[in-house]
Amino acid sequence: MGKIKMIATDLDGTFLTDDKRISEANIKAVQDAVKSGIVFVPATGRGLYTMPENVLKLDGIRYIITSNGASVIDRRAEEVIYKKQISWEMAAEIVGHGLDIGIMAEIFVGGRAYTLKRFAEDFISHGVNPRFVQWMFDTRILIDKFDDVLKKDTEVENINLIFTDNGLRMETYDFILNNFDTEITNSIGNNLEVGAKGCSKGEALEFLADMLKINMSDVMSLGDNSNDRDMIERAGVGVAVKNADENIKRSADCVVSSNNDSGFAEAVYRFALERQ
Repeated sequence: MGKIKMIATDLDGTFLTDDKRISEANIKAVQDAVKSGIVFVPATGRGLYTMPENVLKLDGIRYIITSNGASVIDRRAEEVIYKKQISWEMAAEIVGHGLDIGIMAEIFVGGRAYTLKRFAEDFISHGVNPRFVQWMFDTRILIDKFDDVLKKDTEVENINLIFTDNGLRMETYDFILNNFDTEITNSIGNNLEVGAKGCSKGEALEFLADMLKINMSDVMSLGDNSNDRDMIERAGVGVAVKNADENIKRSADCVVSSNNDSGFAEAVYRFALERQ
């Protein structure tokens, strides 16, 4: 491994604290990395328009990987430079199955997240963590039915299915795996995130690195959950935070402090800036 030229980090559970703040140490680490010429890339399961304002306000962010790698955004050019997304027909079938078995579903289209008004009547009973209820209201567009969005030629970045029963979650995982050509991952313990075949944060990151003529051996990636595994394994330095899923820790080259203890900053100074 040579000098780190790009840092890609997951947001929730990795770069952000549990209450969605950016620690002062992490802010300074981003500033120092960008000043040294390192490309800093948020790589999130969120759609573009559900990104936290405090992240978007950071100086030096040109590229963002969103919706688990379904899109790469060039903020300076204001365009999507890469996408790998689900057809509206397939999305309608998967969402329809979710509704048939009585679980909460969301779709991500054009950087925006949509869910049904009836789920918003009681997000908690549908499996949403009580801490995230206000965030759901702040970031979701509430619609009467998914047909309002899933129209001909619509491309879907991601489908999020939320469960209150883990047995049903595993049955649904098997159903989707056996009937649709998709990628399935998760970012919390009770959801399934469905993307297009070949869609991942790692695939999108490798596209961006290649475009910028950066070798993946000169990339550091950080994460905490299953949707981060691919980019952690592809990077020259793959980092898991202390609060990460145990499987992710085993996939990583090293483990740093938790998201609440500025593990991101620790990794930047240990593996990127100290080699400058």
